[in-house]
Amino acid sequence: MLLVEKKTLFKFVSVFVGLNTLFLVTLSIFYYNYQKNEYLDFLQNEMLNYAETASESIYELDDINRLDDFLLHDDRFDVEVVDKKNVVIYPQDNHFNMKFQKGFFRSNGYYYYVKSLELDQIKDIHYLVLRSETIDPQLEQTKKSIYLVLFLSIPFFAIMIFVLSRIFLTPLREYIEFLDRFIRDATHELNTPISILSMSLERIEQNELSAKNTKAFSRMLVATRTMSHLFDDLSFIMLAQKSSVSTQVNVKELVLQRISFFLPLAEAKQIELIEDLQECELLVNEGDLSRIIDNLLSNAIKYNKINGRLTIKLDTNILSVADTGIGFDPAKSSEIFGRFTRLESANGGFGLGLNIVKSLCDLYEIAIDVQTKINEGTTFILSWKSSRIIHTL
Repeated sequence: MLLVEKKTLFKFVSVFVGLNTLFLVTLSIFYYNYQKNEYLDFLQNEMLNYAETASESIYELDDINRLDDFLLHDDRFDVEVVDKKNVVIYPQDNHFNMKFQKGFFRSNGYYYYVKSLELDQIKDIHYLVLRSETIDPQLEQTKKSIYLVLFLSIPFFAIMIFVLSRIFLTPLREYIEFLDRFIRDATHELNTPISILSMSLERIEQNELSAKNTKAFSRMLVATRTMSHLFDDLSFIMLAQKSSVSTQVNVKELVLQRISFFLPLAEAKQIELIEDLQECELLVNEGDLSRIIDNLLSNAIKYNKINGRLTIKLDTNILSVADTGIGFDPAKSSEIFGRFTRLESANGGFGLGLNIVKSLCDLYEIAIDVQTKINEGTTFILSWKSSRIIHTL
């Protein structure tokens, strides 16, 4: 599975499972509250029915001392009889610790129902108070059921969407593989003509050309070196070229060599080159370091302004490449290293250069700092660990 496919699959599964989890949690909250209300309604109706039946059972009572004989008993409820002054008159040995109020209510973890009584023959009896245990056991059982459903549903949805995603992504994967094969084959086929064209131009004696042909030659040289640089980037990405072992590299000489390669491109835009290079030797693969420098120089020329400046500085620990080009929003500094990312499309390209720079810098533990300002330019600063420095002349 391709890396981009893995990322897409991971994001899709994560979003789907996350949204379904949120939906299930929301649904569970509504269900829990619904069940709670159902339990409360059922309890309230049961207490009301019992209070009505109990009040009828003591309707013929003529002596308060015989209340226990006439009162209908139910193991679900505790009963108190209260007078008009809210003083408990039955039972004598047990009193509910509550704040008295009429109707159905909860207090101190219990549910209560208070019904008014009018017994003409016994003036003291005025309220019938019922107390019931809470509905917490039922709610706990509801919670356990909800947790079980969530526990089983989330993995089920994750597995289901993973399988479906693999099925739906199969055509996309096949198409991506087709494009990869096409670009790989095309890159391979372009190698020979680009190499022949580059070598042929290098062998032409410019001093033997007319002024008209010299101008045409310069254009051809710029175009060829642009193609050559794009070809190198594509080869690095698509052909998965592997670096050889690190060697001792004179960075100053390599920078000068790469500046010379890109000089026709800079001259075509009349860009002034400013060099401030100190001697520095690093333990690194020369091809990889050359590729880093090439992409930084290419970008600095591509996104520079006509008659702009390109400043390259090198000392023992730092290489910086600064241009006076279009710049970009500093908030997007972390995005520019993504593969196929182009913040500005007018200058073309595949959006591979800075991705290659980042991957190689990570390989050699080279830090990258980007400083940019819109319409003023961009500076890339590379700094490496002292352990890579061989010596400074």
